[in-house]
Amino acid sequence: MAGVRTVVSTEWGKVADHGSGDRGRDLYWQGRVDQADEAGALIDASGRILRTTPACDALLVSGGDGVARWTLLPCEQARVDTVLARATARIAPEAAALRYHAAPDRAPLILIARPVPWAMRLQHATPGAAVVTLIDPAERPAPASQLWREAFDLTPSEVALAALLMAGHSLESAAAARDCRQTTLRVHLRHIFAKTGVSRQADLISLLARIGRG
Repeated sequence: MAGVRTVVSTEWGKVADHGSGDRGRDLYWQGRVDQADEAGALIDASGRILRTTPACDALLVSGGDGVARWTLLPCEQARVDTVLARATARIAPEAAALRYHAAPDRAPLILIARPVPWAMRLQHATPGAAVVTLIDPAERPAPASQLWREAFDLTPSEVALAALLMAGHSLESAAAARDCRQTTLRVHLRHIFAKTGVSRQADLISLLARIGRG
């Protein structure tokens, strides 16, 4: 593997150098990676990068030739290639991960490569063999409570209650933690149910967990 991305698209719906507009293929990959947040790339069986998300573009590095790469360090590239080879193996591919340096002056990144199931590859007629995710440990994600508030227009009091419920509190223990009456929290909970469209506490916790934990 060369570890070189021949084409980088900043639009996730595009196929890098195949010129395909197959809608089924595009919809599948749009569902695999959240283009707004996840630093993801689709690679073929040789390790060549076919597609990237904008977040991935920001983490890849380029040398004097202007070609984007996983890393500028040959020793690190060898380690990356080993991980990618495990995920793209024709026989018994498996997920693999490593912590590596993209450049001497950069903090280390975490690379996770997951094979695309053969059934999916055949169904969507894609040359993609694995999905690679890059994680920057130094990056601080938006707090989940902020996302809950933005997604459902929750008030600060409603967000605080949601966080306590997510932590395993009952209304009784949440009331003690908040130093307020249970009746007050029941009102907040009814408002949360109305805003989120669920009617049970278990469903609420499941919904919020899909967005992120506080």
